Amino acid sequence: MEPRCCQQWRPVVLLLVFVSVACCVSDNYQHLEGHQVLVVEVGSSGAVKHLLQEGLLDVLDHSGPSRTVRVSPQTVQEVKTALREAGISYSVLIHDLAAYLRKDTTRAPRRNRAEVCVSSSCPAPLIDSYMTFQQIEWYLTHLASHPRVEVTSIGKSVEGRDLWLVHIKPPECKGDGSLSAFLRRLKAARESKRRRAVWLEAGIHGREWIAPAVALQLIHNIVQDCSAGRALDIYVVPVANPDGYVYSWTNDRMWRKNRRQIPGSDCDGVDLNRNWDFQFGVGASHNPCSEVYQGAHAFSEPETQALSNAMLQVNRTGKLMLVLVLHSYGQLLMYPFGHTTDSAPNTPAMQRLGDIFAKSAKESHGTVYDVANSAAGLYYASGATDDWAKGELKTKFAYTLELRDKKTFFLSPDQILPTSEEVWNGMKMVFVALTPERGI
Repeated sequence: MEPRCCQQWRPVVLLLVFVSVACCVSDNYQHLEGHQVLVVEVGSSGAVKHLLQEGLLDVLDHSGPSRTVRVSPQTVQEVKTALREAGISYSVLIHDLAAYLRKDTTRAPRRNRAEVCVSSSCPAPLIDSYMTFQQIEWYLTHLASHPRVEVTSIGKSVEGRDLWLVHIKPPECKGDGSLSAFLRRLKAARESKRRRAVWLEAGIHGREWIAPAVALQLIHNIVQDCSAGRALDIYVVPVANPDGYVYSWTNDRMWRKNRRQIPGSDCDGVDLNRNWDFQFGVGASHNPCSEVYQGAHAFSEPETQALSNAMLQVNRTGKLMLVLVLHSYGQLLMYPFGHTTDSAPNTPAMQRLGDIFAKSAKESHGTVYDVANSAAGLYYASGATDDWAKGELKTKFAYTLELRDKKTFFLSPDQILPTSEEVWNGMKMVFVALTPERGI
């Protein structure tokens, strides 16, 4: 029987995809010719915030007192003048982003030929290459046959692509016949109508390829590890913005937003991470040309409608304890709220659980993840998934996790595995802390 996630898929031609990222995305740098990347020392964020909201620059990272920003050749002189007039120092990190990326792609590590992901066989997510959206769907097809897994489409994107939700049910480990295991199963059965749930989301910004890559590795590890996620229903959306993800492969490597066509504007797309209905408009823009354009109104986009409806359903059938949204970059674990520095409910508990993650993640490769309030950065911002979960669903633990690294947005494919390993080690301890007997 065809897996439920694929019943409406059109037949696809069998393709051998032993091709490099450079082959697949050969034209997605053209839009970036002449774009510069600046390192801006943000002593006062007002000028940078204004330039961002007016669509004149694009903030790339969330690390440290300086910010890495992208500027188009049409606005670069205006931006530099505004920064100088505001007394903000800057330096040019990359003079031509397209040339930099083309050169960087030629240095990409060689693929592991043992890895296979084709329409007829994609047993595991790739660890040495970023996966196309089609490859991700091939993997989900394979995954849907696992007895612990349900893969369903929760809605359609602006361009009609599926938003896939992976539900991983609590494990039944073989060979565990102890009395404590029996009592644990008995308790779980009594509480099955209101089990604790975890929501993991990735790829709401199309260009942040490392986020879906890590989400897919998390899915694979949770399913393979019987000891992980005991007594938890785990829900994962690996690509929350499929149109933006595809467009970043085919047309513009730096595409962030969805693919909404804006009437009366030369610019397309809504920032889905500013479109949620909680403190809507804070830190966002009314300008469609801005990378943080909020949309016509809260939940104006089919993607955020589908995501929020699915989260509401999870919270009705279970107890949604944790919402974690994967982004890049900056190595930060941020908790709400983004619109104010006032403490959100359960802030001490969020800090404690965040510290558990950071300590365990560091043990893998020594990578440091700082735990902080979302509003402690460049500017206030809201309308994001984690803020909505905390503010509307009253989820006890809600976070945005900015992945590797602290130096560059363009993470090489050879960083997929170590990044996934450290996040997995952190999440395993988070799952343990969320079990009912721990009482966190």
